[in-house]
Amino acid sequence: MIAALCPKDAVTKTDQARRTRSSRSIVSFFVFFVTFVVQTSVPAQTEIGEPDLAAASAGRAIRIGSTVDGRITVIPLEVYVSRVLAGEGEPRAAEGAQQALAIAIRTYTLKNVDRHGRDGFDLCDSTHCQVPRPSTPSSRRAAMATAGQVLTYGGEIAEVFYSASCGGRSERAGDVWPGADYPYLIVRKDDVCEDDPEWTADFTLRGVQAALARVGFEGERLENVRVDARTTSGRVARLHLSGLRPDVIGGNEFRLAVGAVNLRSTAFSVDRDGESLRFTGHGFGHGVGMCVIGAGRRAMRGESARAILAQYYPGLDLTLLSAVTPSAVLTSSPPRAGVPAPAAAAVVPPGTTGIAVVVPRTSPVSASELERMAVRAHADLARTLGTSALPITIRLHDTLDAFRMATNRPWWVSEVADGTRIDLAPVAVLEQRGGLEASVRMAVAELLVAGALGGRPVWVRVGAARYFSEAGPSAPRPGAARTPCPSDAELTLAVSAPAQREAEARAQACFAREIERVRDWRAVR
Repeated sequence: MIAALCPKDAVTKTDQARRTRSSRSIVSFFVFFVTFVVQTSVPAQTEIGEPDLAAASAGRAIRIGSTVDGRITVIPLEVYVSRVLAGEGEPRAAEGAQQALAIAIRTYTLKNVDRHGRDGFDLCDSTHCQVPRPSTPSSRRAAMATAGQVLTYGGEIAEVFYSASCGGRSERAGDVWPGADYPYLIVRKDDVCEDDPEWTADFTLRGVQAALARVGFEGERLENVRVDARTTSGRVARLHLSGLRPDVIGGNEFRLAVGAVNLRSTAFSVDRDGESLRFTGHGFGHGVGMCVIGAGRRAMRGESARAILAQYYPGLDLTLLSAVTPSAVLTSSPPRAGVPAPAAAAVVPPGTTGIAVVVPRTSPVSASELERMAVRAHADLARTLGTSALPITIRLHDTLDAFRMATNRPWWVSEVADGTRIDLAPVAVLEQRGGLEASVRMAVAELLVAGALGGRPVWVRVGAARYFSEAGPSAPRPGAARTPCPSDAELTLAVSAPAQREAEARAQACFAREIERVRDWRAVR
């Protein structure tokens, strides 16, 4: 404005000098005035407390189950975000990284809010879900600064993951969890982590074999471990186990079996030296989604939370919860204190049948239809087996992702029966695998035999369920004497759908052979 009022060519040297002295006086006064106002009028940054975060949660709360004592604690959403940020994040990370991770934590929480629904709570407090710790001033500030913000895809809350360090390249979700194919969880180079030093981990062959035996592998002696295939990011997809049965295992499953702390990631090579194995790799964690260490380095060089999220979750939108479809904010879990239950599922309570059913609102099969199928299956199989499994809760999932997250089983599994609960894959999927009613019958059979066959090899229970649900004692199909019964690992850690089906077929054949010999299903071992 001054330049407009006093054009440059109209100013003499005397006037210019006078203006310079005047300008210096004005600047000096301005600096003094601003300094005085800042020092005397602006209070120190207000500390954010958990009561503030509870108020910002807008009535949303999460049920957290303790893996130590089983206690269930209801925590306001934003308080929970601040505590997980304290447990999963870098304590001295810059503001952008803290806020980006807070948004990822909130998104993961709301997407997986019913992950432990079968256990009576939403999420656990271990690495299976997220690890909370006492909140800190910085974690509370980040939670408050991003309160109510989530990542969405197609208008719904997105499925997101994060890990400690990607080692220079992120991993595709589907290569870690078969069936988890998200277009925004892809392989991407991460320049802030690609020069990190390698780590090494040493194991004995005997120690690895003992670890694998604990998850169901069999064999006299593990002779070698060799990388059999890699993912597109270069991580280990599959390993060959010379001397064991089965002789293959997924890279992620191997890491979990031998210890995810010692074997930090699946981005490794392995060399044998006598009776020892040396693993050399980089990164820490599964590598899918946000790299926590990488996010911290990006924030240090000035990147904002939004830029960090764009790097690790390309294609997602940053959205306020108030703009998200209500049924996408919370999954169809039972009502709980402080959290309104969405109208996302139709429910048939147990009533006189002893069977409760939950189906998606969009399901082509009604809750009452599914209940009738289950009642018929239970009545028929209970007469044959002379036992009962009531009460039973059956949940029909609307997507394979929901089924996979609820059961921790790969996409090729159709039904999971555990305790008094049955989880079923979506109807459209089941219709391609023999039909909904056949899956219900199989799952009910597994619940009915579980009590009497507990503590025995997995093939006994799986074989019995298939035998009675498919063939029944009136039409036995014994296996040949030489048919090997599958190991526990072949049934619980199969590396592909064909391997799963083949192992289940052998389990049924083995059970048919044994029941023909002993004549009592309870005596099969």
